[in-house]
Amino acid sequence: MKKGRKKKKRGMSMPLILAMGVCVIVLAVSIWQLSSIFLEYKAGTDEYEKLQDTFAPEEPSEVNEDDGEKDDGTATEDTDGEETVKRVAVSELQAQNPDTVGWIQIPGTGISYPLMHTGDDSYYLNHTFSKKVNSAGSIFMETLNNPDFSDLHTIIYGHNMKNGSMFAGLKEYRSASYMVTHPNIYVDLADGTHAYQVFSVYEADADSDSYTIGFAPDEQYETFLSTIKSRSQYDTGVEVTKEDSIITLSTCTRNGEKRFVVHAKKLY
Repeated sequence: MKKGRKKKKRGMSMPLILAMGVCVIVLAVSIWQLSSIFLEYKAGTDEYEKLQDTFAPEEPSEVNEDDGEKDDGTATEDTDGEETVKRVAVSELQAQNPDTVGWIQIPGTGISYPLMHTGDDSYYLNHTFSKKVNSAGSIFMETLNNPDFSDLHTIIYGHNMKNGSMFAGLKEYRSASYMVTHPNIYVDLADGTHAYQVFSVYEADADSDSYTIGFAPDEQYETFLSTIKSRSQYDTGVEVTKEDSIITLSTCTRNGEKRFVVHAKKLY
């Protein structure tokens, strides 16, 4: 009888080994990159949560625009000659970082951060309050604006972070019902707390005239206000005139090609 021949085991070919090696390297690099992103996000989140625990004010009472009083009856700066309520110790923030001008908060949205201003608009795109390099950056004012908010139009920028931090929550204003339940933006400065009421929300190009500043209270400013109000995705029911000071909150859209802007007029 003839003995059966044993089949030789064939090893993996060199091209297959190389291909598997490349896949392993790609997977390892991807894991490392994801881990780095996660750790960076966590570092930024941890820093701002610590600041919020220390400095973030309690959610303010809403203002009755007709009589200039808060719901609890406390007079605002514009009535009875009383000083605006101070909720945040801005001087303590400035002691840690002199670029700080105040604190911005939209109650019930998660947006509650120190507000920065410097001579370089690009710096706080990737630096936190503690001046550490981080993709979260900071919430910061347009460098050409006066840091005391004395301009008729002040612009504030923040990233649309994938983890929902910074100005990511602004996109919720696409819904009119969301605006109704979150109508006011609060800015705490050295002289006290100031409230702004949302009157227009929409997408804009990065070079849109919506970012025009340096106005005087004249017909040009009145036309500007009429234009940006007409661009709103829905009617907010809030009127705005050339006597009003306004702020614009701006962040990138998901694809980064557009900007999402929220305009609000000063109440006090």
